[in-house]
Amino acid sequence: MSLLLLFCLPLRAADLLLYTEEGPPLNFTRDGQLTGYAVEVVQEIQRRSGDQLRIEVVPWSRGYALAREQANVGLFSMARIAEREGLFQWVGPIMLSQNRFYTRKGSSLKLTSLEQAKGLRIALPRQWYTLQYLTSRGFSDIFAVSSASKMVDLFSKGRTDVLAVSDISLPMLLAEVGMNPDQVEAQYSFLQHQSYLGFSPATDPVLVARWQAALDEMKRDGSFGRIYQRWFSHLPMPEMLLQPPLVANE
Repeated sequence: MSLLLLFCLPLRAADLLLYTEEGPPLNFTRDGQLTGYAVEVVQEIQRRSGDQLRIEVVPWSRGYALAREQANVGLFSMARIAEREGLFQWVGPIMLSQNRFYTRKGSSLKLTSLEQAKGLRIALPRQWYTLQYLTSRGFSDIFAVSSASKMVDLFSKGRTDVLAVSDISLPMLLAEVGMNPDQVEAQYSFLQHQSYLGFSPATDPVLVARWQAALDEMKRDGSFGRIYQRWFSHLPMPEMLLQPPLVANE
């Protein structure tokens, strides 16, 4: 969408409420302030759109329900998958995540398939899509825990065999328990997904288009890339993030 189209869209400012969760490094609270890569992207979109915005941190299940029911309400950051496609109006993509199994350094485990991971001790937050994904593929013994912090704590104490997390969240999760990425080994990559903002079906489509246009312009003028580099200087920005939004994301 061109900059001209951005300015041609009706510019009546709206009052928006976006829900998010504690999910570092995309969105999390530090020293009482909401921060994170996705938070910075959202705030810049808001600045360009002129809309009034309030962000609330809530449990994922609550935010997911509320963001489907009310007008001018949305949720971030959310994997855009086929099961959710018709439930939201989408703005993005803002992130590409690669989920892998990680073992402790020196472990004899070598995983090259999902099948090899079945039967291992794995913990996952009960609200994560990763839990739903693996359960639907025959993983019947996963420990459902209350938070990502609990998941990584169990791993650090040797009570689980692997971590099943994304490449972008690994460093901060390990840091919570005094570990670093050099102490784990990347194993089989089992899931890749793009993250988006999801707006409720009742939200004005013109508003959604205005936000998508602002994000597209950020990608063209380099501001999106600069935010990415501030948070992920160790990771090259996937070219896929600069492509047009998907129709659906399996």
